[in-house]
Amino acid sequence: MGIKAPSEREINDAFRGLTDLLKKNVMTAMTKLGEECVARIRNRGASESWIDHTGNLRSSIGYAVYDHGLNYMMSNFSVVLEGNEGAGKGRELVEELARQFTNTYALVVVAGMDYAAYVEAIKNKDVLESTKLWAMGVVKARIDRAIKATMSEFHRR
Repeated sequence: MGIKAPSEREINDAFRGLTDLLKKNVMTAMTKLGEECVARIRNRGASESWIDHTGNLRSSIGYAVYDHGLNYMMSNFSVVLEGNEGAGKGRELVEELARQFTNTYALVVVAGMDYAAYVEAIKNKDVLESTKLWAMGVVKARIDRAIKATMSEFHRR
């Protein structure tokens, strides 16, 4: 009885397919987590976060997902009140941070206004910190779920 093994090309193609599928699922999981982070930060009232005077701080909040320094997905930095400056600063900061993630996949969530840290530290208002802690607590489970989905999908092929 003879058993024909797959060719080297078939094996390489299978690995490439698995790698591509895993990357897609991980990036989708990170994008969804980014959307959830932005919603958690932006969709709070003044008693839970801060009072919007210009809208710039809330408009500067957004995220980007990077694939080895290349932008995979970026939030739209929706303008609140007259916060056009904030939306622009948020986009600038998230693009600047891409340079720090050239050797990995990354989700970056920002508050682009330079006074965001002041609002959080001195005014004792929650801008990013609670969402950062929440995201760090759930990211492993999200990636694990993406890996499981990949393996399940790959086995069905």
